[in-house]
Formats: sequence, structure tokens, C-alpha cells
Amino acid sequence: MKILYLLFALFFLVAQSSAQDSDRGIIGTAACLIRKGRCHFFRCPRRSRRIGRCARFFPCCRRR
Repeated sequence: MKILYLLFALFFLVAQSSAQDSDRGIIGTAACLIRKGRCHFFRCPRRSRRIGRCARFFPCCRRR
């Protein structure tokens, strides 16, 4: 029975950390849209420059 309590605590910690990462992504995306940019995966497309970061692998890009 003690193992169930440990598993529940571990699950709670994992869920809490993943929620914080998603909040950062939402805040970064909103900030990018305010700066008139768009979030892209891994790198900015041609004729655009990086103006910030939406999340870990998502830069905020705007056309030149």
C-alpha cells in the first residue's frame, strides 16, 4: 500500500511540471502575437527573422 502513495506523489510531480511548461508556451505565443510574429517549429522560414521565443523549440518569427 505504501507504494501507491509514492506513485501518486510521483504522478502529481510529473503533472505539475508539465503544466508549467505548457503555461510558458501559452504566454510565449501570446507575446509573439502581440509583437506581430508567428510561432514556427525549430527555425524561422526564409525572409523572416527571429524576434523572440514562443517555447523551447518554437521561435517567434516576423517577416522582414
